[in-house]
Amino acid sequence: MYKYILFDLDGTLTDPKEGICASVRYALGKCGIKAPDIDELTCFIGPPLKDSFTEFFHMDEDETAKAIGYYRERFNDVGWSENVVYPGIPELLKEAKLKGAHMAIASSKPTVFVERILKHFKIFRYFDVVVGSELDGSRSKKEEVVEEALKQLYAKGSGDTAEKKALTAMVGDRKFDIEGARAQDVDAIGVSYGYQEPGELSASGADAIAATVEELKELLLGGEDKDIRQRRIKRMEKDAAIKVPAVPDQPFFRALYMLSPFVVYFVVIQLMWQLMLRLTKPMAVLASGSDTRSLSVLISILVSSATALILWLVFKKREYMHFLPLWKKDEIVKKLLYIIFLGVALSAVLNVVLNSAARFIVPRIMSEEEAGKIFDAASYDHNTPLLPGLVLYVLVSPLLEELIFRWLLKERIGRIFTKNLTIVLTAAFFGFYHGNILQGVYAFLCGLVMGQLVYKEEALIAPLIFHMSANAFIFLSTYFS
Repeated sequence: MYKYILFDLDGTLTDPKEGICASVRYALGKCGIKAPDIDELTCFIGPPLKDSFTEFFHMDEDETAKAIGYYRERFNDVGWSENVVYPGIPELLKEAKLKGAHMAIASSKPTVFVERILKHFKIFRYFDVVVGSELDGSRSKKEEVVEEALKQLYAKGSGDTAEKKALTAMVGDRKFDIEGARAQDVDAIGVSYGYQEPGELSASGADAIAATVEELKELLLGGEDKDIRQRRIKRMEKDAAIKVPAVPDQPFFRALYMLSPFVVYFVVIQLMWQLMLRLTKPMAVLASGSDTRSLSVLISILVSSATALILWLVFKKREYMHFLPLWKKDEIVKKLLYIIFLGVALSAVLNVVLNSAARFIVPRIMSEEEAGKIFDAASYDHNTPLLPGLVLYVLVSPLLEELIFRWLLKERIGRIFTKNLTIVLTAAFFGFYHGNILQGVYAFLCGLVMGQLVYKEEALIAPLIFHMSANAFIFLSTYFS
């Protein structure tokens, strides 16, 4: 999902044909030029008026100024209201706002008219920034408009410019919108339901083209288009000085590409376990028959911490990561409380439901002794000391697992499959990783939620907080039970 979205107005959010073309026709008549039918004047929708009068009717500077004056004479009176919002646009804007997107208008139309139109159609409230041209003719080029809109919009969020650009899209129906996005190195999405010439958007380098408002909504708020993602990866490589590996074409090597972080993880953690067991063997002899559980937890903490560090060092130059979210200062506490509550609540509900189901089903298909092993495996060891247990289960383990599943696997799988399938696959691996049916189902369901969180907030910290909250609830419940 894009966090920063710039929209053109005419031909993108609204259909301005009657108002613009009738006002152009009025201006031409006042200038003594035989005006064509309004259907032949749609070329005026999008570019600056000055450029259009000069290009299409070969006017000099004085004649252009007079024509613009006559145009605004009618447009200011009635033309601005001869406009229609495209069906589905208000719903798109509302959903984008609810999902936390920062939105701006970047239009070549004078700002005063843009604001009047937005307020008339009751969609002004969705935009953080409205930037248009000036009545004196300044800031008429689309590149200048987009630059100013981005400057104001980026001031609304936290984080550096490189991170923000990776989450920004400019939406428009003409090549001028695409060129404006290109000048600022942000994604350019064209809409073909507007007034572009045939092939204009693709020729100008649009990253994606939406034929309908529904398609536009999916591009902006849903799963990412693969071509857009590849262009974003190139920009990430440039801004963050990383080299993202190319996705292989052959199925076998694609599978290897996706799973290689998982393979590296298993190799590293086994090596770390062997190393730590050898280093701590004298301690194990001394602790034999006494506090062996504390020693086991300490080894686990060291192994997991070392593995997380090695994975980070190995992949930090190959995979791009947003760790902190682009949240406004006044929403940080609310977001954190929401994620913590979600983690605790879902963990509590799933444990009650899954344990109840297991206690009903499992004894019917296996012995009591075998069933007991499953229930024991689905909770933490009661003998785990409190402080080491908190460090291992609430801090170190969630960090390591989120690095694997919501960073490395999610990034690799997400370059090949859609967002929803990526969430399901990473959740399935997360469930498999937990090693038994009861914990596997629990981890899979939590993995689905954490996958949604990392896409929604565009930051690893969101699923990490959820994971830590859920683990804290389960561990403390086990410890004090």
